[in-house]
Parts: sequence; structure tokens; C-alpha cells
Amino acid sequence: MQPGYKSARNLAARGTPRTLRGPMKREKRLTKRERKALSPGGAPNPNEQHIHCVACGKHLDPANFQAAQGVPPAAQVIKCAHGSQFPSCTKCVPVSQALLDEHDRSGQPVKAAAAWH
Repeated sequence: MQPGYKSARNLAARGTPRTLRGPMKREKRLTKRERKALSPGGAPNPNEQHIHCVACGKHLDPANFQAAQGVPPAAQVIKCAHGSQFPSCTKCVPVSQALLDEHDRSGQPVKAAAAWH
């Protein structure tokens, strides 16, 4: 009789004990984060950001943040008091700063404009 079983009847009723069959082997499963990274949509690439102005919602390309041949940049990044960064068109900086100031005073999320292209 097997150790851990009080009678032969219990051994027969339960079938072969798990210790004799060997350990149960499961297939390794991916974590949720790994599954999301492998899916076609996948995790967004940080180098391919979709950026919009906080004040007006205009689509901004990463090239807009760099000056080119004497032309000032068309966009810039401004920070709130918490240190979070927000993109803004150069012409919208005063309005964007006012939105960030309101965010700093109230603690509410930044009231950004709806995005458009």
C-alpha cells in the first residue's frame, strides 16, 4: 500500500496516485504584457509617437520640434509644475501654458483640445 493512503480501498477509488504518474506539466503561458506586445496592434513604439497640440489639437510631427536652416521650430514641449511634458504649437504656447497653470492649481487633468489632422 502507498504511504498517505489509509486503506487499499482509498487507493483503488482514487486511481493511481499523482506521485506515481509524475508531476503535472503545464505549458508555459505568456503574461498579458507579453501577449499585447506580440499582437498586431502591439505596444506603441516610443519613436513613432502620435502627437497633438494641447491647446488647439493640431497634429504635430517630431520634425516640428527641431529648428531647420534658420527657421524656428513650429512646436515645443512645455512642462507643468509636476514635471509632465506637453506638446504645443509655438503660436499656442500662451494658451497651453494657461491650461497647464489651471491644471497645476486645480489638480485636475489638463483640459486638452480635441485632436485633429
